[in-house]
Amino acid sequence: MIAGSLSRRYAKAVFNLALETRAEEAVLEELRRFSQALGGTPLGAVLSNPAYALTKRQAILDQVGKSLALSPVVRRLLSILLERRRLEHVPAIVAQYTKFLNDAKGRVEARVVSAAALEPAAREKLRARLREVSGKEIILQSETDPELIGGLVIELEGKTYDGSVRAHLEALEEKIERGYR
Repeated sequence: MIAGSLSRRYAKAVFNLALETRAEEAVLEELRRFSQALGGTPLGAVLSNPAYALTKRQAILDQVGKSLALSPVVRRLLSILLERRRLEHVPAIVAQYTKFLNDAKGRVEARVVSAAALEPAAREKLRARLREVSGKEIILQSETDPELIGGLVIELEGKTYDGSVRAHLEALEEKIERGYR
């Protein structure tokens, strides 16, 4: 089975369960905490190592679930993933769950890359303008890339808007080259 559809299926199932208990945001935070624990420690290697008996790995997972204060819904999901040897899909499940949650809440993530860090007032102005364009609440993630020289590159709802000086210079260079041929 394709990893994307697999993670989408698990994310949708846990999202629907979270909706029933009105704990969508809490479940997302729990999934993120576990994903960080899984990726930042030898935990992932231990839990996915078949040299350890499944019962031992399940006991370790239960202990981690308790220490991270995970809800029964998330603990059950992780238990199923462990039994089916699919814990490596947790980061993709978190990403899919986030998409489901953002869709349900009328939010969208936007990524903005600029040559220098944006001032808070400029970030809010940009957020407001993107909200007008998309009709949704914007979760803005900013990055810097000095190679842009100036301007912005915005990724919103699968589209990239490149208003950087670098892109304009590259387009101008291409026009000049075409003109000399």
